[in-house]
Amino acid sequence: MTPQEQFLTQTLFTDLQYEVKGESLYVFNADQFKELIKRCASNGVGAYRLLVWKDSEVVKIASHDEYNKKATDVRWLKTAYYKFFYEDKTYHFSTEFKISDKLLERTEIFVPKVTDEEE
Repeated sequence: MTPQEQFLTQTLFTDLQYEVKGESLYVFNADQFKELIKRCASNGVGAYRLLVWKDSEVVKIASHDEYNKKATDVRWLKTAYYKFFYEDKTYHFSTEFKISDKLLERTEIFVPKVTDEEE
């Protein structure tokens, strides 16, 4: 398992349900993908392409270039997601992630911090 796959499955996808369709291809239902977009935004994870699935086949593809955004600006992903979601709520989604080496080196910051509450 590559460091990127390990980061995705053990950190970003924690408690999300998804299906693995191939090497580094993780497919989520609409609700799970919506949560994933939030996690990408808060953790600095970008996305190159959005794949839209119906009946185990890719039916549409969108990329950050079409939205004139950098891959690290996930606002394009949110916009594209809602466009396709409102088109057909049964679609499933996957994306090609952009995770910097710097981010992979700092994965310990994503571990929830335990705080001691003093009374």
